[in-house]
Amino acid sequence: MARLSRRELLEAGAAAGAALALQRAAGARAARAAWSRTLDFTTLGDGEGWPGWRCAGVANLRRGGGRGVLEAGSDVFPCDPRPVAFAVDQRFRDGEIAAVVEAAGAGTGLVLRRTGPRDYYAAIYDDEQGALLLVRRSPEGIAELARARYAHAGGPLRLSFRATGTRLEAAIDGGPSVAGSGLERSGDPGVLATARTLFPSAGPPVLPALGNLHLLPYGVQEGQAFMQTVVGEQVLGRIRERSTAAFSQIVVRASGLPSYTVPSVVAATTGTPRTGGATLRLATDVPARVTLELATNPRFRRARRVRAGITGPFDALLADVGKLPAGRRVYWRARLRRRGREALGPVRSFRVLPRAGSPERVTIAIGACAAQFGPLFDVLAARRPDAFIWQGDLNYPDTVGPLAQTTPCYAGIWREFLANPRMAPLLESTLFAAQRDDHDYGVQDANSTNLVPWGLAPWDALLGRRLYYRFTAGLAEIWVLDQRRFKSREAGTLLGAAQREWLLRTLAASRAPFKVICSPCTLAPLPANERDGSWAVGYEAERDALLEHIRTRVSGRTIFVTGDTHWTMVYDRDGLFEARPCPLGIPTPNDITLTEPNAAEDAREQPGVLYADDESSHVAWLEIGGGALTLSLVREDGETVFQRRF
Repeated sequence: MARLSRRELLEAGAAAGAALALQRAAGARAARAAWSRTLDFTTLGDGEGWPGWRCAGVANLRRGGGRGVLEAGSDVFPCDPRPVAFAVDQRFRDGEIAAVVEAAGAGTGLVLRRTGPRDYYAAIYDDEQGALLLVRRSPEGIAELARARYAHAGGPLRLSFRATGTRLEAAIDGGPSVAGSGLERSGDPGVLATARTLFPSAGPPVLPALGNLHLLPYGVQEGQAFMQTVVGEQVLGRIRERSTAAFSQIVVRASGLPSYTVPSVVAATTGTPRTGGATLRLATDVPARVTLELATNPRFRRARRVRAGITGPFDALLADVGKLPAGRRVYWRARLRRRGREALGPVRSFRVLPRAGSPERVTIAIGACAAQFGPLFDVLAARRPDAFIWQGDLNYPDTVGPLAQTTPCYAGIWREFLANPRMAPLLESTLFAAQRDDHDYGVQDANSTNLVPWGLAPWDALLGRRLYYRFTAGLAEIWVLDQRRFKSREAGTLLGAAQREWLLRTLAASRAPFKVICSPCTLAPLPANERDGSWAVGYEAERDALLEHIRTRVSGRTIFVTGDTHWTMVYDRDGLFEARPCPLGIPTPNDITLTEPNAAEDAREQPGVLYADDESSHVAWLEIGGGALTLSLVREDGETVFQRRF
């Protein structure tokens, strides 16, 4: 063999090394280009959830019979009628998702570049329109990018959706394709379904008054009885078929290795007032470690950081913050960390309530019951109360659809309720103290014997753990009662022994000049709501004992603000002052105007009734300070229709 020089040996080695490096790079590129994941439901057993996938919306994810089922729970506002289930930690910019759809319902779609709960691109087969749609979903709404007509003849449907750079392409095997352009960014792949509860929250334009129709079949005893008939079962079957998307296989492919899912804030609100602070509420779409930033300025100069921990059940977190300056406005936001990635939540603010006994002015709004978010919420936002107490029936979750009566769906309902765009102007800068009434517990006329799981854990995680509570607001002290959890007709109690003892003890101990008791159930001896929630029907002994206790052992002035019954009233007689600002938003015709059409008119003739109205929505407005408490009833048109100064 010819002898090689040292230089020739070095050159040969370098060439071999370069060739090997090129081979390795080519292999790595091929591996990256070939990255894919297949979710094959035919190989999975029956059960809840999809491995490696999540859904933050109002939906149920199940496996059964070789199918992955996505049930869209509700199309009643503010529930998103198209909940998205997405693959976690499979985030990419360029790639494809393909699926074999065994049942499409009203509309089934594929999702790419999802970066938030309502921020993604989707290719949707819309069965109602007979079309393949390409849409851009953003927090501001939905924009249609392209469409093609297609009438599905039955059998499995094979959908695909690809993103490359700015180009988006969607196709149905054996059918049409559509294309459009979109932002170049990384996001999660996913799928969606379309809810059709057949009783939406808003009627057609010519009949806007029918906007509360979903209350009638689901929210009253007569409607529930109808749904258990043969015809009712047929309606439920139709709802399930229209609202369900079923898949046998979902394949995700990416042009490179995917990255981790970055957590998003689904909802962030300030909760119940506390001494020198408040409870902060946060909901995310994936688990995250949370640090809270608080400052007295919106730029967060000299901000205080609080390690709040990791989100818990339902990806929710409740954090109590204190030692904040009384009477000052505080700004806060959340920093979310997950797998080395960080996301910053929206800025929220609240005014720390004045300390007990302070003559500083405080404004508190109190109301109950809304099936719609009408003009009264604009009035509230414009008035900017320091705190808003909603004492029950928060959009009637038990009426938004039969498929939504599950624990996962109630978690989605409360997440989307707290992110409601109609309430956002109010909740972004106001303390929000919420309380459950019967429908929030998931049952019409809920009591200690008929509680259901979906009415318990999701609320506790997302809205608040305390069953009943009180807080101070300068010259006033506020009690917020729970009259469903311990309700027992046999024992003649709405409160239960422990809550009743707490209420009597703390009322007697309070030195606040003004005491406001938020009682979802009414007290006045008037014929109304006899079967559901009145302290005057079947619970008189407990009510009378409380009123006697107030007369003999409680200092200052005590007033009651009530709800539940859907007509507004003010009553003042025999030492009982009760204002009932209810409902916040249930347009007529409703259950009262249909079953008790003369309720308000008859009440006006009763001794002690100072105001009664069953045609409009109302809220109570409390102004506390300067040695006085003024209670006003404000109508949905912004007019003050009643006022009393104490």
